[in-house]
Amino acid sequence: MGRKDNQTKSAYLQLLQEIKKHNKHYFVHNKPLLTDYEYDLLVAKAARIEKAHPEWIPKGGSPTSKVSEQLERGFQNVKHDVPMLSLTNTYSYEEIEEFIVRVEKLLDKTNLAYCCELKIDGCALSLRYINGEFVRAVTRGDGKKGDDVTENVRGIASLPKIIRGKNIPPLLEIRAEVYMTRKEFICANLERQEKGESLWANPRNAAAGSLKLLDSKLSKSRNLQIFCFAICQGTPRDLNSQYELHLYLQALGFPTVGKSSTALVHNIKEIKQYIERIGVEREKLPFDIDGIVIKIDKLDDHEYLGTTEKSPRGSIAYKFAPEQAETVIESITIQIGRTGVLTPVAELKPVFLSGSRVSRATLHNAEEVKRRGIGIGDRVIIEKGGEIIPKVVRVTKKKSKSIWRMPAECPFCQSPVVYKTNEVAARCSNPRCQKKNFLRILFFIKNMDIDHIGAKVLEKLVDTGAITQIVDIYKLTEEDMKNLPGFKEKSIANILSSIEKSKSTELEQFIFALGIPFVGERTAEIIVAKFGSLPDIAKADVRDYLLIEGIGEKVANSLHQFFKDPQRIREINQLITLGIHWKSKSRFKYSKHIFTNKRFVLTGSLERYTRDQATQLIKERGGKVSSAVGKKIDYVLVGTSPGNKLRVAKELGIPILSEKEFEALL
Repeated sequence: MGRKDNQTKSAYLQLLQEIKKHNKHYFVHNKPLLTDYEYDLLVAKAARIEKAHPEWIPKGGSPTSKVSEQLERGFQNVKHDVPMLSLTNTYSYEEIEEFIVRVEKLLDKTNLAYCCELKIDGCALSLRYINGEFVRAVTRGDGKKGDDVTENVRGIASLPKIIRGKNIPPLLEIRAEVYMTRKEFICANLERQEKGESLWANPRNAAAGSLKLLDSKLSKSRNLQIFCFAICQGTPRDLNSQYELHLYLQALGFPTVGKSSTALVHNIKEIKQYIERIGVEREKLPFDIDGIVIKIDKLDDHEYLGTTEKSPRGSIAYKFAPEQAETVIESITIQIGRTGVLTPVAELKPVFLSGSRVSRATLHNAEEVKRRGIGIGDRVIIEKGGEIIPKVVRVTKKKSKSIWRMPAECPFCQSPVVYKTNEVAARCSNPRCQKKNFLRILFFIKNMDIDHIGAKVLEKLVDTGAITQIVDIYKLTEEDMKNLPGFKEKSIANILSSIEKSKSTELEQFIFALGIPFVGERTAEIIVAKFGSLPDIAKADVRDYLLIEGIGEKVANSLHQFFKDPQRIREINQLITLGIHWKSKSRFKYSKHIFTNKRFVLTGSLERYTRDQATQLIKERGGKVSSAVGKKIDYVLVGTSPGNKLRVAKELGIPILSEKEFEALL
């Protein structure tokens, strides 16, 4: 072997090390350094080299032929009865045609049917049911063994925990994909940003990180969703079609991508038509997909073809290449959140991307800027993370002489910038930072449903000194506003009326509006349901908070610190003095109601109440509302045109309530 070959082999081995590095960041840390597209190109390059030079492949094997997801500490490792493999990926129609030719040759058949379905960008799971009862959930892991995440998966409301019906196999093992909706992803990242934590790159990483939490209560709070798409053990004998399998899973109550998103096709032309249709529709989906999956429809054919070391031979995944654009970073500005977190933002030379004009992109934090080597003037590639949030992917041409650094002082109040232990976020150290205070006031206004005071109106009121803190909202007078530009008699009356109306509120709404770090709407509801009154909430200690289901250490400490801060207590007392009060809550009168600690499921269309109204009545009396029917459900409230939930409830012997019967129990 000559010198040139030695150099090429060395480059190949270096490429494998690079792929392994990216595998670790993607699967272990849930912090990918590359886009999926860039990563797939690296793997494809390595595979091409290995095809030409199989003698170069290391004795331990190559990451191109192995399932790469790593096992996690803190979880029990479980061996898969049926290995969980990954799909072969392609970005070209030509390779799909090659796939069709190859499988037809292997099967010695033509005119095969193929099932096309959405490729959810989530985390693969194996779900096991024994005699119709959910008993175990295991991640893909390395394909041979995975992590037991059963308790975390139990918290996914849409997954049935018990299935009933005819011919339920004693052992049923289902393959599924856990994901996070785009809406939940945005909310979760906003929350992480406020906490000073590093942001997830995309919904897939958010789902993976949430699924691997050691605290199942915290995992449940992430509102993960699930789709089921295959059976690896327990397939009914009369079922021999992947397309019909989706319908079978639906009939059992499992969530699937739906009939409208699944297609039975017979040639490359029909496959292209399906891909093009989904390519248009995917922007409207509430969740991310990164492509479509093409499977031989006949399950017998699929089984006959078998697998390679890494992938099934009877399936292939067509992946959408991300839409990217190249532009220039003209400047880097800083945004501040209501908790003082400082976020760098790239101000871009405007460019069109995914149908919209993009002029700004988040840079997340100073550590991310340093890792990517970003500076002002650099040419960069941008794309929409999760098809929603513009982000800088990489630098293509370095123009700046240095990497941008977070300033040592807050740009809004010139106070020192600080970093908390184990946080990547920079924060303004000044508790009275004007900009931070402005955002806190705006947050309160929004969440107390005070209409007619938006950001621009508030800016005028703050600039004139009419509002300097939250309590000033309820001290506003007509005199304070009548001389301000743009404030006419009618607008002033609307503002004052809205402020007055907001004084009558719900306790949980008020607590959320106070902007306590880490306390969201759901957490506020939980603590009010537990303690019942503001004095009881305020006098509780960390241990009292930790005893509540769904409250972790971070939230408990934050609540304790907030209600022990004399300034915050003084603010609350002032607001009460100024007229804020809670609407009468029947939940405090029904501590021993028949609904107390009972779990309800609602199905069908209610005539006398909206779903929200019925839910509220149940919660007020100490009950809980779930979305899925299971053995722990106490009542099912049924309206007109009920769905599958009614059938399952009857099979489980759960009491069924009509609206009239429900009212009688109130």
